[in-house]
Amino acid sequence: MFKKVLVANRGEIAVRIIAACRQLAISTVVVYSTADEQAQFVQMADEAICVGPASAQESYLNREAILMAAQITGSDAIHPGYGFLSEDPLFATMVAECGLTWIGPSPDQIQRYADKERSRELAQKRGVLTIPGSGLITDDRQIKPAAEKLGFPVLLKASFGGGGKGIRVAHDEQELAQIIAVVRQESGASFGSSPLYLERDLQNARHIEVQVLGLNEQIIILGDRNCSIQLHRQKVVEESPANLTIEQRERLYQAVHRLLDQSGYESLGTVEFLQVGEEFYFLEMNTRLQVEHGVTEETTGIDIVQTQIVVAAGQPELVKVGDAQVHAIEARINATAPGQLVELEWPATRIETGYAAGNQIAPYYDALVGKIIVTASTRAQAVQKLRQALKQTKIAGVPTNLAAVEQLVASPAFIQGTYDIRTYQNLLDGC
Repeated sequence: MFKKVLVANRGEIAVRIIAACRQLAISTVVVYSTADEQAQFVQMADEAICVGPASAQESYLNREAILMAAQITGSDAIHPGYGFLSEDPLFATMVAECGLTWIGPSPDQIQRYADKERSRELAQKRGVLTIPGSGLITDDRQIKPAAEKLGFPVLLKASFGGGGKGIRVAHDEQELAQIIAVVRQESGASFGSSPLYLERDLQNARHIEVQVLGLNEQIIILGDRNCSIQLHRQKVVEESPANLTIEQRERLYQAVHRLLDQSGYESLGTVEFLQVGEEFYFLEMNTRLQVEHGVTEETTGIDIVQTQIVVAAGQPELVKVGDAQVHAIEARINATAPGQLVELEWPATRIETGYAAGNQIAPYYDALVGKIIVTASTRAQAVQKLRQALKQTKIAGVPTNLAAVEQLVASPAFIQGTYDIRTYQNLLDGC
C-alpha cells in the first residue's frame, strides 16, 4: 500500500480523498493556491504546499509545480480527483516518468477515452450507437459548414472538456459565431487547450451513466445513475439507480461491455449516454472519479474512492463489490456569486463539502458549496428525505441555488421521475 499520496485537487473532492487515505492509513499531501491557503482541505492534510497564485493555470494546472511538490514530500502516488489534470494524459505520463503512481487508468487509456472525439470513433468501431457529430475541427472555418450539415441546434464542445465546461449550444449561425471564443476560454481555463467538435443537440433526452471498474482484465459494472437534472449542461441532481426497465438496463450494460471488454481498462470509469426513447446514444467516457460518485457508493455499499486507490496500489484483493439495494439521490448546492459563508448548517445526512462557516467562496474555481446525499429503501422515500434535508440546510453570506433546488424536487416531474435534461431549465424559465 502507498505510504503517502499527494492530492492534486482542491475543495470537497480533496477532503473526500484525504478521508479515504486516512482509512487506509496513508499520509496525505495537498497542493494549494494562494486563494486556498485557509481552506478546509489544506488544514486536514498531513502536509500542504503552495504551488502558485489563485489562477488555476498557475496552480492546479501547473504540472511541474505539482510534481515538484510530490518529489519534495516523498509522495508515492498522485490522486488527481476530478477536473483540472484528472484526464490529462501528459500529466499522467509525467507522473510515471517521475517514478510515482498515477491513481487512475494508464495515459494510453486516458488518451483513448478522455479525448471525446476519439472515444466516439472507438464506440462506432465497436458497434455502439453515437450522437451524430462533426469530427475534430482543425480550423474555425470548418465550424459553420459542419453545423449546417448536422442541422441546428448543435453543441460546440471541447474534446477534453467536462463538468459542463467547454460546452455551448447554438440554435443558429449567429449564436454559433458567438460561442466559439467562450468554449475555447472555458476549456482552456479548466483543462488546458483542447480541440473542438460539433454534436447534434438531441431533444427530449435523459442523461444516463454507468459506473464501471476495470479490474484484472474484467469490466465490473457498479450500477447506473440518472443525471438529467442539469443547468447549462452542468449536473445539479443525480440519483441511483436510474429509472430503467429490465430490458433497457440489459441493453445499456451490453453497450458498455461492447465498448470496454478486452480493452485492458483498469481503474474507475464512467460511461455516459443520452437516452432518447428506447435508444441509448454514447456521449462520452470519463476516465476518473465523478462528482456524483457518492450515490453509487450508497447503492453498492462500497467506498469507490478507496477502491480506486487500492487498485492503483496493485492490491485488487482488497476490492469488495456489493449491492445495497437502496435508492440514493444527491443534490449539489452551488454558490451563484463569490463571498464569505457567514452561516453554513447542514442536515443530518451524508454531506460532502470543502467549506465551513467563515470560509470564502473564491471566484476562481468551481462554485460547489456541498453535496447533500440521501438514501432510502424506495425512490419515493428518498425524494421525501431530500425535500426535508434541503429545508434543514441553512446558508448565509453568499447567494446559492438552494431555493431553486427545493422548487425542483417539489415539482411533479421530479416526484414522478419523468424529467429530462431540459426540465430544470424549463422550470426556472417558468415553462
